[in-house]
Amino acid sequence: MLLAIESYFHDALRAAIPETVEVATGPSRGPSVEMEALVEVIASRMKLTLPEGDDLTALRQPSYFAQVHRWAGNGTRKDFTLPANATGQVVEVESPPGRPLRRGDDYVVEESTLRLYRAPAVASEAVVAYLRGTRAEGFLERRRCELRLSVRAWVKSPGNAAPLLSRALAAALAASADLGNLEDEDTEAETSGVRLRLLQPQATLVEVHRTLELQGDIPYHRAQANFLVRGELEQLVSLGTPESEGIILEVRRET
Repeated sequence: MLLAIESYFHDALRAAIPETVEVATGPSRGPSVEMEALVEVIASRMKLTLPEGDDLTALRQPSYFAQVHRWAGNGTRKDFTLPANATGQVVEVESPPGRPLRRGDDYVVEESTLRLYRAPAVASEAVVAYLRGTRAEGFLERRRCELRLSVRAWVKSPGNAAPLLSRALAAALAASADLGNLEDEDTEAETSGVRLRLLQPQATLVEVHRTLELQGDIPYHRAQANFLVRGELEQLVSLGTPESEGIILEVRRET
């Protein structure tokens, strides 16, 4: 999930930072000595709220088999047909990805056709539908969580990192106002049976500071903005078909 947050903000900053400046993600390695400037996007920590009481599984619900189907948009298309291998009921639709639509107000499902009332914009991935199938072994759990995000700008002395951070900060603030649901695609849900999503995330700026640091023997000005991101982490674990349960159909009393 940390990488999903980094990727989202990386894309927003990349569009705002000069092409001559690298925008890196992941744990900070700092600039190499040949770099005049560098911007880093670092999601360093995610902390989940524990359930109340001693039962750590208190918030878990029954699991189910899930499918996700995605479609491109051409700017005019409104009808999207589910593939023949689709199983289960459509329970969520996002368009664009990360932006939940309201059933009845924004879309309807008629047999195997998902019909949007407004055509999505041109995009290689314009519509995402989540399907809920039969019961599965595992669990569904949603818990509140917090993530720490830093945007860091480096400029080789005698430069000043503050102007570069200002550009990065402006882009990050704009991106934080437009956050949608994020999915951890690296879990490879189709093969692992595990799907992680960050639902309804909100980000706020909590701190800005700057320092002068040595990278090797080279002094660099470093300016950094720290964000707090809060949301709800959805964990869907589908490990297989649950064991069948016997059902008592009739009780007879023999005399």
